[in-house]
Amino acid sequence: MAGLVVLALHGLGLTVAVVVIYANPALGGLTSFVPLGWLLFYVLTNVVLVIYTAVLLVLMLRRRKAAIANNIVFNLLSVLFVVLWHFVGEKSLVGTVVDSLPGLAGLGYVLTSKRVRGTFVSSRSRGRAAGGPCPS
Repeated sequence: MAGLVVLALHGLGLTVAVVVIYANPALGGLTSFVPLGWLLFYVLTNVVLVIYTAVLLVLMLRRRKAAIANNIVFNLLSVLFVVLWHFVGEKSLVGTVVDSLPGLAGLGYVLTSKRVRGTFVSSRSRGRAAGGPCPS
């Protein structure tokens, strides 16, 4: 969970930085603007990831089974967005590989971890697993 928070804050920081640099390219050592469409795509996809991170954290704090599926979708989206940022010129090849690693590692962990499956279950499922009555 701490890693998700760090990644969300990092993405938010990069989003603010790219808007500042778009307003004044010299701050980033650039001499020209990136196309507005690319900037908007980058900003919007980063905002989507930050909002999705907040949703994931709520699901995880409540220990909901939906956290597993949403974590898988989130990690796939993270990697997809990084690859798309590369194709629109927002990321270098090395940056694409490096920035894809957290999403790929998170995806691998969620898909293979017994601890994840044991932790993120709904309260209904916990009651049945503990031999409690099945809610009607």
